[in-house]
Amino acid sequence: MTVTRRDIETWSVRPPSFLPEWTSTVLREALADAPVLRDRCEFEMYLQGSYANETNISGHSDVDLVVQMQLPFEERIDRLGVDDEKRFWERYGNTEYGWPQFRADVLARLRESFFVHEANKCIDIRHFDSALRIPADIVPAVEYRDYSGFPANGPEVYDEGIFFRDRAGNPIINFPKQHLRNGRRKDAATDRRFKPMVRIFKNARLRCDQDLVDASPSYFVECLVYNIDDRVFRQPLREAYPACLRWLREHLPKLGEFRCQNELVNLFGTGRGEWRTATARELVHQLIGDLPRQ
Repeated sequence: MTVTRRDIETWSVRPPSFLPEWTSTVLREALADAPVLRDRCEFEMYLQGSYANETNISGHSDVDLVVQMQLPFEERIDRLGVDDEKRFWERYGNTEYGWPQFRADVLARLRESFFVHEANKCIDIRHFDSALRIPADIVPAVEYRDYSGFPANGPEVYDEGIFFRDRAGNPIINFPKQHLRNGRRKDAATDRRFKPMVRIFKNARLRCDQDLVDASPSYFVECLVYNIDDRVFRQPLREAYPACLRWLREHLPKLGEFRCQNELVNLFGTGRGEWRTATARELVHQLIGDLPRQ
């Protein structure tokens, strides 16, 4: 189905709604009012995903809320020298309360107020006490620190992320704060066209074959668009969209060099849950095939 200029203009607009903030507020209040959590640890709550990044599209975005325990945390310290590692263990010891116990406490609190479903990576809340609220995915996580330095004098040096496990026990590490920060920077550098362009790509993707849609989660699509050169965006959206697709087609041989929007990990890989370059190539080809003939 050919993409028209009207499609591009319509898809670029973020759907207005107060519902995400309402849903988030209800969940925050429920968890903040949990004595068992307050007494055992410090934690923060914040939005991640398409609503936080302002790249949500109509009918295809849930509220994603991270509930992050700050202490204790998970860490990677294999890049530290002997002295730095020694200082790390002197400052931080082991604790009996970790991610499994924190997740169980969050789940128990949510069950007091909502109908919940334990999904593979998160806690799904699909049925609220009001039909006006939208679905929500809650990720109980702990702070993750990827250390590169632990000096005797001065601050610790690390990249902060979140750590949790899926239902099979596999560890998952994400960097939502860096993703959000870099998206804002990219949007400013492209004259506020990056986020509308992501929404255009996400909507256009829904016209592709269903198997390809399923194999190309919106997070990966956003990261794909993030890698496009800033200069390509600096034109009217009806011209920038095909220009972005042509840029991607030209750079298909270099997909292996693309980074996620957090700029800390590669976009493509062969491991569990990673995006395949062959899938991205097929997505680009299908999207280009829907462009009007010139």
